[in-house]
Amino acid sequence: MTLTYAIGDVHGRRDLLAALLSAISKDSGGQKHRIVFLGDIIDRGPESRQCLDLVIGTLQSQSDSRLILGNHEEFMLTFLDAASPQARETAARRWFPNGGSETLHSYRFADTGELDAIAEQLGRDNPGHIAALRNAGWMAETDRYCFVHGGIDPHLPLGEQDPVTTRWIRDSFLDYKAPLPKIIVHGHTMTASSLPELHTNRIALDTGAVHSGHLTCGVFDGGAQPRFLATDDHGATIEVGEIRPLDCR
Repeated sequence: MTLTYAIGDVHGRRDLLAALLSAISKDSGGQKHRIVFLGDIIDRGPESRQCLDLVIGTLQSQSDSRLILGNHEEFMLTFLDAASPQARETAARRWFPNGGSETLHSYRFADTGELDAIAEQLGRDNPGHIAALRNAGWMAETDRYCFVHGGIDPHLPLGEQDPVTTRWIRDSFLDYKAPLPKIIVHGHTMTASSLPELHTNRIALDTGAVHSGHLTCGVFDGGAQPRFLATDDHGATIEVGEIRPLDCR
């Protein structure tokens, strides 16, 4: 199995993502590896555009790496793809208060302009970013693990999952304790501990980076127990180190 690093929700924290990517490069020790971004790269934090630059650069330099579309990227695409002014206004009312305003600011747009004009120019000026989101997947797998943004419908086989459900699901997945076809590695729902959490059938990697300063990745190497790296934001400096997860099993 190729060494896999799965990164939880970034939410516009370019500083944390840059530090974590640098640490991953060192941690891999030159071993072949890939990075799976679990989605929600954008929104809430101040540098969503710059985060996408880092993600796209990683996808280009490491062809086995993958971007999984998060629900916040879905917000953005829904805004861009709206078929009418009314639909775009509805999309803006959902997206802007949920971090979309900060994303627009990172692209140097105000969130008070004419919506159709914003959407047209945002798409025209950033074709590489929009293409990366449109080409993003919704699931990646290894023999033992399944990587998605939010979770899965626990009552369906992996091959019958609905991509939209895997981006948005919460309680019916999070509260499910029985075995699943594979261990599900996900973000989307912030852990209360701000630590990665091990559950009987899933591993939670959204450690609330935009609020806590802890951006976390899981390190998956065949049958070995997963390891975890996380940033620690001290303001002037960002440290990255191996951390112990909260074992909730």
